[in-house]
Amino acid sequence: MNPPPETVRDTGPADGSAVVLLHSLFFDGSMFDALIAELPARHRYIRPDLRGQGSFTGSGRAPTMDVLFDDAVALIESRCTRPVHLVGSSMGAYIALRVASRRPDLLASCTLLGATAEAEARPEIFRALETAVRGNEPDIVARIEHTMFGDVFLGDTARSATRRHWAQVFAAHVPEVADALHGVYTRPAMTAELAAIPLPLLLVAGELDRAKRPADMAAIADRVPGSRLVVLETAGHTPVIEEPAAIARELVSWWATPPNSPHPDNGGRKS
Repeated sequence: MNPPPETVRDTGPADGSAVVLLHSLFFDGSMFDALIAELPARHRYIRPDLRGQGSFTGSGRAPTMDVLFDDAVALIESRCTRPVHLVGSSMGAYIALRVASRRPDLLASCTLLGATAEAEARPEIFRALETAVRGNEPDIVARIEHTMFGDVFLGDTARSATRRHWAQVFAAHVPEVADALHGVYTRPAMTAELAAIPLPLLLVAGELDRAKRPADMAAIADRVPGSRLVVLETAGHTPVIEEPAAIARELVSWWATPPNSPHPDNGGRKS
């Protein structure tokens, strides 16, 4: 299914190189606004609200990773005439990883943030979170904030307005986002598909991430030749919001390097 037009933010010059950005669980396509402000204006930025979240609700299909993969492929094929730069954060990264493995012909590059190729290691934690979301429990927004952001961001008074904005978004999405949450933690492993990925990946992890460890990203880098791991010391699970300028610098550098050319820091760890 091609995502409905009203659920997709599509900005920038129509003939610019397309960048497709897939958001995290609990967010929507607007999570990339601060990042795009740091990126070159010559690109075209396409940010869908993923099925089951934001403005894309009531679709009638459970938002499993395979369904969301189909949505992403339909979006790219319908809107773009040449390979795209694909960026996925957390839930969006699980989708992007499937695109890199199954439809690499659609990609000029692929960047993953805060993800793993493994199945969920402790599904019972996310099952309890799903129950809390469905029940709209009083502390649910605080629990989501604790999961999605690192302590540096949560304690920074200069970014209190940004935190308030996302707390309002989280509250507005509950309990409708529960089906998307279920799709995330019940996803099957992608480890067997890593060998099918023909292009190197840019992998970004937050040292303060409580949901996924930098080691999870390192395991992907080790199995996809030429990939680059970047670890941000002050970021949690959502570096796109916590450290947008740092992410923009990494993306611009990565996009400037042809997929099969050696990157000066490939395979390295950067903080």
